[in-house]
Amino acid sequence: MTTLLFTTSPSQDLVGQAARLRELPALSPFDPSTVDFVSEFSRRILQLPELRQFPELATLAHWFRPAAIEHLSRLLANGKDSDVTLARGLVFHLAPANVDVLFAYAWLMSMLSGNRNLARLSQKPSAQREALIRILHAMQADGGHERALERTVLLTYPHDDEITALLSRRCHARIIWGGDQTVAHIRSIPLAPLAVELAFPDRFGIAAFNARCFADAREEELAELARRFCNDTLWFGQQACSSPRTVYWIGDEPTVEHAQARFWSQVHNAAASHDNEPAALMARVTDAHLMAAQGIPLKLSGSLDQFPLRLSAPRADDKQREQQSGHGLLVEVALPALSVLAAELDDRDQTLVQHGFGPDELRQLLSALSNRAIDRIVPLGRALDFHHVWDGTDLLGTLTRRIVCPAR
Repeated sequence: MTTLLFTTSPSQDLVGQAARLRELPALSPFDPSTVDFVSEFSRRILQLPELRQFPELATLAHWFRPAAIEHLSRLLANGKDSDVTLARGLVFHLAPANVDVLFAYAWLMSMLSGNRNLARLSQKPSAQREALIRILHAMQADGGHERALERTVLLTYPHDDEITALLSRRCHARIIWGGDQTVAHIRSIPLAPLAVELAFPDRFGIAAFNARCFADAREEELAELARRFCNDTLWFGQQACSSPRTVYWIGDEPTVEHAQARFWSQVHNAAASHDNEPAALMARVTDAHLMAAQGIPLKLSGSLDQFPLRLSAPRADDKQREQQSGHGLLVEVALPALSVLAAELDDRDQTLVQHGFGPDELRQLLSALSNRAIDRIVPLGRALDFHHVWDGTDLLGTLTRRIVCPAR
């Protein structure tokens, strides 16, 4: 059964919703009406009473503040003066279940690009998502932003290929967030011939730390680094594709051991402010035992009830990536130099969280890669930041189309 979560035309059925969106006149990218809407939506997020409970909503609001919208507008306009940029059309979003807020970034960027949007959200309950939908209904009740609101339909339905196919045939772009199996299955459902598709399947985050920097850091600096690390890993239960699951310590053995002893003491203190549910404890302990049973050479650091739970290994491999499901489980690998890291990485390693390395060292690492690994490098504490280039794809460029026109 399809449930409409937000629409300005609740009496229409699903076919009618899609037809209405397709028939609405196109808006130019960064049309004043959508810019005003997104700015107001961002402002209302910051007024939510539950904002302190869900800091990821504050991050979303900050990302779409007026100054950031203006920056995106300038990025899109940075082409040939004679070109004309138009919206892509109707965008069908299939949102992830594991990170509730992620769909909102692509949806709002698509709105700013001038598109009409239809999003299938997970049936899994989410307080953050409900707060965003509540804002939409409040804005509609206030009677403003009609041009923007009528161009969005949010709905949910059980996994149903017939419904997904119906919507896929009517869209001009499809964005899929999900695991490898989900992406592969939805990709088997045909799109309209001229439609484009973006897919964001399973990806993993890793961290690389210069052990000397942690060994020599002042206690207050180390405490701040630990707080940032916990934000990177423990928000969303370590389910975000960019949250590190493997930590690579770079340095000689005595320096690495000293850095680990100092850093993890601070991390365990900082982790006390994050949720550690019994189900998460069971998940990471189970994963640790299954990894050991599969022959992955692991050594337990500390005790099984520590949060996060740490395992050391001589290297990371596919078995570990497949079995390790997050929930506060970390694998540590010690390497003598950053250049050695290139051989450790897999196509699915997306985000590199780093501390203690300079731009030249990081560029040398990238030039040594022989596979698809690494789409973004961020400083410690910034793993969950969104960017208009995601998984190596420029979302603004894909959500619009550029018409080449003669200069004169």
